[in-house]
Amino acid sequence: MQTADLTEQRWFGSKSQDVADTRVLETVPIDGFELAILEVAFHPGTHELYQLVLQDGEDAIGDAGFVRALARLMDGNSDVETEAGNVEFRHTGDPIGEVRDVRPMGAEQSNSSLVLDDRIALKAYRRLGAGPNPELEVLRFLTERGFENIAALRGWYAHTGRL
Repeated sequence: MQTADLTEQRWFGSKSQDVADTRVLETVPIDGFELAILEVAFHPGTHELYQLVLQDGEDAIGDAGFVRALARLMDGNSDVETEAGNVEFRHTGDPIGEVRDVRPMGAEQSNSSLVLDDRIALKAYRRLGAGPNPELEVLRFLTERGFENIAALRGWYAHTGRL
């Protein structure tokens, strides 16, 4: 994905900043796709990290093949080791199972949200930050305690390591 394409995405948060450089810090191969962590550097020296799912150089977060592979990895509580660390795929109770239909949620937001088989929402955070994600931690806490007034957390994935 070219820098100009990246900065025009609805989920790109720093549209008013002057991009100095972009570089892929790491890619994780997943069934013909690459889960890429991209660093976007700005003038005068700050940067942000973003997550992209690439296939043939294009963003493929909503591709059904990728989502199916992601569900299999989460259902298997899998780990994928990388040069810079580890990607953990986890489920929180009942497995996600087979995924047949994948469609965008449709709401404009700073992340990418998909609906799987009209039964599960998948939210992929585009901008990454260091440490635990507060929203994920709250959902995990409430799901583990059987709180019924939210959609239960079914699974998650996270990069741990040196990035």
